Amino acid sequence: MKKTYILIMCSLLCAALHAQDGFGTYLQDVIQKQEKGVLVAAKLVEACGLCHSMDLIMDYEYEKLYQQGVISDYTDYSYNSNTFSAPRHRYYGYTLFAEPDEFWEEAIGKDYKAITPADVRNYIVARQLYPDATTGDDFASSDNILYRFVTYHLLPMRVRPDKLVLHVNEYGYSAANPDRLSIPVMEYYTTMGERRLLKTYESAESQGIYLNRFPAIDNARKGTGHEMSCDPDKQGLRIDVEHALTEIPNAIVYPISGLLAYDDATRRNLSRERIRFDVTSLFPEFMSNDIRKYPANDERHQHVYIPPTRQYPYLDALTISDETRCIYYNAYGYDWCNLQGDELHFSERYDVTLRLPPVPVDGVYELRYGELVNNNGGICQVYFGTDKENLPPLGLPMDMTRGFRSSADILNYGWEDDTNDETYDASVDLRLRQHGVMKGAKSVNSNSGAARSANNSQCLRRILWRGQMKAGETYYVRFRSVMDSEQKKLYMDYFELCPEAVYDNPVKPEDIW
Repeated sequence: MKKTYILIMCSLLCAALHAQDGFGTYLQDVIQKQEKGVLVAAKLVEACGLCHSMDLIMDYEYEKLYQQGVISDYTDYSYNSNTFSAPRHRYYGYTLFAEPDEFWEEAIGKDYKAITPADVRNYIVARQLYPDATTGDDFASSDNILYRFVTYHLLPMRVRPDKLVLHVNEYGYSAANPDRLSIPVMEYYTTMGERRLLKTYESAESQGIYLNRFPAIDNARKGTGHEMSCDPDKQGLRIDVEHALTEIPNAIVYPISGLLAYDDATRRNLSRERIRFDVTSLFPEFMSNDIRKYPANDERHQHVYIPPTRQYPYLDALTISDETRCIYYNAYGYDWCNLQGDELHFSERYDVTLRLPPVPVDGVYELRYGELVNNNGGICQVYFGTDKENLPPLGLPMDMTRGFRSSADILNYGWEDDTNDETYDASVDLRLRQHGVMKGAKSVNSNSGAARSANNSQCLRRILWRGQMKAGETYYVRFRSVMDSEQKKLYMDYFELCPEAVYDNPVKPEDIW
């Protein structure tokens, strides 16, 4: 009887959600009404054949399995017998950054109602934004210039205004005074269509949130970490958060201040900076389902259990083996020295594979892992490459059971706390790099500001790999436990993709921020 009731309620819920209009229907309604705002953007999305797919609101298969108890919570009997809740739903989401109709009227010289997708195609062809794309009228082709242009404006997740960038525990910031911003905070998202990087950015000096902003930062060893200036061609596009369209059930539309394109200048600028990304930014599902940095400290929201992939692939970019227990630690209100204050936690005989974000240009990069060293850490083999099912191992297994402060470790690695001697401190950093490790980032504090990642021997950056990477390739990294014990953990906070022009720059050494 109970199971029948649950199935009936599930069916009613699914029917109610079916009755709601998704993003595609919303855009088609905009086109029908011809109202000024983002009419041209709506026409472009429709011309590229994307409206129907973006009407999805909920994963009904997941909903059914959750209601039937096939997907259940997880009780960790090895540690205080805590029960961690699986997500109740798996919603889809989308975000569109749109040039407003006023922009297109001025750019093309027509009334907004008269502007066609072909007009926009001609406009971007004339500016040679995507020279290797086809320029015909088949706008739904992934090779078409309009399709590439439009999909760079779209994210496969619903990103709320307060989460375009996340201010948590960066240097100089206090959650007790959230409106007083400090050093720059940025996020790197992977767009729809061809996988490309889209950067969001905000600082005390930027006076708003921007796309693809590349300012000059005071990132010397004794610098402030703040934005100093920004060249006119690197200012990026301001996101009009105030006029965002947030009433759509599965999407948000943000007007932007100019033309957004993944052009040569954007790719060059991205290739000249260290790309640091929180591991949870890889998973659109965390945003669309309001899991990431949910502002509550109850157990359901603090510790979220993600089921193994074979049970259900909740996260598209993460493959979780049957033997792995995966928990997202929200850590809301915790005094953690983690990037953005959260992390993923894998236990038992873990074996997980992540899909990494794309690199902006072909070149040599370092792949780095933000490592947390404590008594619970284990030993794992790391793999990296492009063939997800056959990734080659990266050297010897990685030992996360010990830090670098003991006398033996100092002899082996040369860890020393920072001093007031910049030259000496730089030599210590170089010595650590020669052993494949780096100190944590100076920009990351604990929430209270009492501790800094840069001088905390438990917060390290491990250089996993260095070599050639291509912009058009998809790369994966795998972590597999090699210990007999099921009690040891893998803590995953953030990664870095650092181009050679940054880490091996003879004129300006890589900053410690």
